[in-house]
Amino acid sequence: MVAVAAVVLPAAAAVLYTYPPGEGSFYPPCLFHIVTGLHCPGCGGTRCAHALLHGDLPQALAWNPLLVVSLPFVAAFFISAVYRSWTGRRLPVRRLPGWATYLTLGIIIAFWVLRNIDIYPLTLLAPHKL
Repeated sequence: MVAVAAVVLPAAAAVLYTYPPGEGSFYPPCLFHIVTGLHCPGCGGTRCAHALLHGDLPQALAWNPLLVVSLPFVAAFFISAVYRSWTGRRLPVRRLPGWATYLTLGIIIAFWVLRNIDIYPLTLLAPHKL
């Protein structure tokens, strides 16, 4: 699995760096947004990743702030998985308490709801171009 990720992730990043997402691109659209007209927690994620690959943090935050904030946690999880795959041992890190899963789910649901409320400053949570 790690070997596959080591090949697929850089290749996907190279494609995303080279070909920007947007109208008329080959990237798949958000089906939730197409059906409901609302933004899901992942809406703007591809454009956010494209902006991050180009070093444009303000624009990445405008596309999907939750993705930007969660990247260090995703990276830590990925590093831990790679380490465990290579060594067979876990990294010596503290385990999160059980309620952390519910807190994370609550944050995602709150972000989902708040980014669809058409009142400033909550409109800034919806994907937008700077």
